Amino acid sequence: MRFARPKQATFGTRIPALGGDIVAAKSFSRNQSLYNEKASQYAKQGIITTPSYLRLEVTANAVATSVINFNTLDTSGTKTVTERRLKLNDTFTVTDMAFYIIADTATAVNAPSDSDRAKARMYTYPNGNATAIGAKSDELEAIYNGFLSLKIDSTTFIDSFPMRSFYRVGTSQQVTAATNQNGIARDEWPLMNYGRSELLPSLELNGQANIEWSITLPVAQDLGAPGTTNFIAFGLILNGFLNQGAASVQQKLQQNLRGRGGVRTGIQTGVSPR
Repeated sequence: MRFARPKQATFGTRIPALGGDIVAAKSFSRNQSLYNEKASQYAKQGIITTPSYLRLEVTANAVATSVINFNTLDTSGTKTVTERRLKLNDTFTVTDMAFYIIADTATAVNAPSDSDRAKARMYTYPNGNATAIGAKSDELEAIYNGFLSLKIDSTTFIDSFPMRSFYRVGTSQQVTAATNQNGIARDEWPLMNYGRSELLPSLELNGQANIEWSITLPVAQDLGAPGTTNFIAFGLILNGFLNQGAASVQQKLQQNLRGRGGVRTGIQTGVSPR
């Protein structure tokens, strides 16, 4: 059975909103089209859709592991000072993703303080010339031969997204002091959100669902930092739109789809530019 999609807003049309109607901007890009669609779905209920991001982190330790699991919800586990998690009442529409190795000095090995995390560098590949990565570059390389998965409740929405899609090695790379003839102190970062990969179709995460992001390595590796004063962590960055207070509204939209013969998917189909 076919079911109707939310009406796509076009330039000049008025989107009913609780605090006053919104005039839709012309969609020259996929993101603008997706924003217009979210506004059409939610603005009438007083829900504000804004550009935003989620940052999920896991700190490595000196134990061999084959799976890296990320907490997505604001109430799950212990949140670090640099994380941005999804609140229970919100939804988040994911348009693209990025993965980074976070590495720097620490108060104790694999036990960074809040200040250590706040100052840490982010890498788009395991640069062995970076002191905090050093001899662990080979073990960290195994991550990029693995895959990313997403399971929401009992449904797998991303079965195996290749981690190599996030791998970036710029032309200019940080090198050690002994060989640093050109004075290169940082890896090249030539673009905004360097290392990101577009997600098609887009996904909408609901703060009232059980969301499980995980990275699976080919075999277990000890990913903990070298030395005694370093730490390594992993950051999964989700870019897109935050829909504040939309969790219950999205659930009602899904119920309506089921009532018309649709199935519960939790997935929001991406919109192509017009």
